[in-house]
Amino acid sequence: MKSIILPLTRANDVDTLSAAAANLAKRFEATLTGLFIRRDPKHAVPLLGEGLTAEMIQDMCDATEREGLNYAAAAEATFNAAVTNQGIAVHAVGTSSDNDKSARAIWRVLVGDVDDHVGRCARTADFAVCERPQGKNSAQSEIFDDLVFRSGRSVLMLPETYTGPMLDNLLVAWNGRAECARAVGGALPVLKKAAKVSILQVGDLGEDRPTLDDIGFYMETHGVAADHIQMPKGNNSVGATVLEAAQTCGADSIVIGAFSTARWRELILGGVTKHLIEHSQLPIYMSH
Repeated sequence: MKSIILPLTRANDVDTLSAAAANLAKRFEATLTGLFIRRDPKHAVPLLGEGLTAEMIQDMCDATEREGLNYAAAAEATFNAAVTNQGIAVHAVGTSSDNDKSARAIWRVLVGDVDDHVGRCARTADFAVCERPQGKNSAQSEIFDDLVFRSGRSVLMLPETYTGPMLDNLLVAWNGRAECARAVGGALPVLKKAAKVSILQVGDLGEDRPTLDDIGFYMETHGVAADHIQMPKGNNSVGATVLEAAQTCGADSIVIGAFSTARWRELILGGVTKHLIEHSQLPIYMSH
């Protein structure tokens, strides 16, 4: 893992996210890019209503611009303090590092909406860090959705205000589906560096999917030794069973394939991904 991206807006908990991402960058000797999305003041014009003069609209745009610059500057200061606290130097965009084995940080500000930049920029990172979604139309949800569905990369979702350990004692929730296989493949560098790895299978996967033993053997060929946990599909939902297993084995993070079933179905009827996103108090490392 040599490249981590941290997308941010004015609505994010910049302090907590920056501290967590900086810690991971130091651990993996990676380049951490803080990406702040500043809204284009022109986008506010349709919301201003009719009856305003051109001068009034310009004044409103100028005020929005100043406010956006202030938020970006405050976020940059918080980000720089977090990486400096980890002994990480901040480099200008486009500069190369003198030492490939040392972590470094980069700060970028782009103007536009989340879906203009976040998913696209994350495509050239190893994984992204984001907050748990906080409602359907929140900035946190916009960032999460763009990362999961448009980046093609792994996403580490943190519960709000999370400051605990992560990615050192991992539980892989295995269901044999393609999304889960992609999640495990994307997490291999993390799994190799972890102190402990456990793989969980809930119930019978069916003859058409690779089993717990199959994924365990695959991980073993990559030098990852893992405990195998098989739990019956009882009265609890699969999501609740995963959280129970994580607590039992002392995991500090969970690896899942995100939205293995259709997303609309999960949002309406519920599903494992939705349950874990809403209820997990641990970071979730996922891929779609």
